[in-house]
Amino acid sequence: MSAGEASGDAYAARLVRSIRQRRPDLEVQAVGGTRLFEAGVEPIADSRSWGALGILEALKVAPRVYSGYRKAVRALQSGPPGLFIPVDFGYMNVKLCRQARARGWKVLYFIPPGSWRRDQQGADLPEITDALVTPFSWSADLLRQAGAQAHWFGHPLVQMVSESPPPPERRARQIALLPGSRTHEIEHNLPVIAQAVRGLADQVEFAVASNVDPADLQRLWAAHQGPEPALWTQGDPYGVLQRSQAALLCSGTATLESALCECPCVVMYRGSRWMEFEYRIRKPKFSYIALPNLLLDEPVVPERIQHDAHPEQLRRDLAPLLDANSSERRHQQDAFARLRTILGPATAFDQSADLAVSLLDSIQQTSSGIA
Repeated sequence: MSAGEASGDAYAARLVRSIRQRRPDLEVQAVGGTRLFEAGVEPIADSRSWGALGILEALKVAPRVYSGYRKAVRALQSGPPGLFIPVDFGYMNVKLCRQARARGWKVLYFIPPGSWRRDQQGADLPEITDALVTPFSWSADLLRQAGAQAHWFGHPLVQMVSESPPPPERRARQIALLPGSRTHEIEHNLPVIAQAVRGLADQVEFAVASNVDPADLQRLWAAHQGPEPALWTQGDPYGVLQRSQAALLCSGTATLESALCECPCVVMYRGSRWMEFEYRIRKPKFSYIALPNLLLDEPVVPERIQHDAHPEQLRRDLAPLLDANSSERRHQQDAFARLRTILGPATAFDQSADLAVSLLDSIQQTSSGIA
């Protein structure tokens, strides 16, 4: 199994648990992070520091990613063919799919890269996989049209949120803070967040990413004179979002988590001057960056990028979300209800585990496993 970013690591760990409920004797090796290693896999490479956005940041982590790639290739070569399950992280995992197929492994791609796109999917995915599980219905349709064995069982976050403890009562004027999982994101986002929420919330609660040391985050918060009281919670992002009145978060998977937890939010992203220059040169062709906006094709949640993500603007966006009766809050909640119907049933991991076991059963080897 191979996962790169923190979100992929969480998905992979949850999938491992479902598969082991069906096949508890399986040997599982993995490229991953905290969540996967806590699930009891045999580590191949640690991907916790691989997250990057933009060319310059990607170049910084490239040596670590390449080292992990070589370790994964050696693992694929070291034993009899089994089932390889890549999770997102297309840059490396697409290459590993080719390596695995060349050595007789079955490949089940869980969350193929770019699956949210409605116009195209990876053209090479049908030839390098035996099956794919994608989080969006239109992605499965496009992949099937291209000749892939594609399945849609609902978005994995739907099942993960549904399995979390019952939602607590929301704390009035508490803001959930999710500053990102990549080091460079946190370094640029946190100073702006500290200014934006100062005097606005009665309390803030951080949902600390699994690959981030809470002590490091607390030191940065103090250095930027972040307001107190602040709570620091790791391993329970859904609880943080479900008990907060609103959220200020970094663009990414957290935007969809906030929607599923029915927590109105503001999305922001700050980066270095080089990242801003790169963004202007290679400006994306899509209209939005937040997943709720992308999926509904409308501006559901405010998006503030680079210089637009300044403290005064973020405060203006957050303030009405702390009012239980505001039109801005009702607008987001109505949109989140529509989004929930798009994301499908809470069965992604159960049905994907059944598919994985069927692929394992089809491998005619005296010994087999998952990598």
